[in-house]
Amino acid sequence: SVKPFLNATELQVTQEIVREFGSDSGLGRKLQRLLEDRASRTDNWLADWWLKYAYLSYRLPVVVHSSPGIQLPHQSFERQEGHLTYATRFIQGALSFKKILDE
Repeated sequence: SVKPFLNATELQVTQEIVREFGSDSGLGRKLQRLLEDRASRTDNWLADWWLKYAYLSYRLPVVVHSSPGIQLPHQSFERQEGHLTYATRFIQGALSFKKILDE
């Protein structure tokens, strides 16, 4: 997947890094074992980490700066009305899409 973006030397280096990562003694295997161990001791291996690092340690207002369902491009607004117009259009679009799904 990175091949179109790299020259031959960069591709060779990347392939070696990937081989090393996935080898029996590589970091990838170690990380996988740690995740499997954690999964055997919890109902959900990711939930606590997600709550702590992706939600609670994130210091911006979550409602406007975080969405697990969609990634939006950064927007700059000169006045408060710009925020309101953008939010209104987003909600309108989401409701229009919901209407399509419901029909």
